[in-house]
Amino acid sequence: MEKKGILCFVVALLGIISAGAGFAAEVTRVKASQVTLELGECVYPRSPALVLSLISAATLLMGQIIINFSTGCFCCKRNNAQSHSSNWTKALCFYIVSWITFMTAIGLLLTGAALNDRRGEQVYKDGGIYCYVIKPGVFAVGAVLSALSSIFGVFYYQTLNSKAKDASNAPIPNQGGIVTAQPQFPSENPGFVNGDAYNKRQFN
Repeated sequence: MEKKGILCFVVALLGIISAGAGFAAEVTRVKASQVTLELGECVYPRSPALVLSLISAATLLMGQIIINFSTGCFCCKRNNAQSHSSNWTKALCFYIVSWITFMTAIGLLLTGAALNDRRGEQVYKDGGIYCYVIKPGVFAVGAVLSALSSIFGVFYYQTLNSKAKDASNAPIPNQGGIVTAQPQFPSENPGFVNGDAYNKRQFN
């Protein structure tokens, strides 16, 4: 398997791990039914959602670093001769979407991890005590966005590589210069003299 295929496989694998850990964090998050009230204080059970969400965020970050390190400076490639091609425009779109989904996914996963791991968080309202729990769907949305970020990152990498390959295989245009051509009629041998001309010379 060539280098490009290995890199795409690794990034896709990290995206799958990130999404899987995010969905696992959603399943194992603290539910309202699991919170108990003891002596006027909310008691939360232990939950692996914190570790799972951190794993999801870490693997997503690793994939994003690999993609951007492998492609190099994206803005520098704008000066390439093929910068106005449709491939460059597609790569730009994939690049922007990948970063937007990445930042949103990281924010949701880390925020969910912080909110899910609260201890003793209660709200006094209307003479009652309410225990805070994270709303459902936060980790799930983060997992979906992490998968999308990895997918668009692979598309971005593939598009830039295909552009570079097409540019390298393009025919080299004629750079001008002196063009040599064979004469249509062979030139006469300057050292050969016609016999009649030679006899005339002798008589003269």
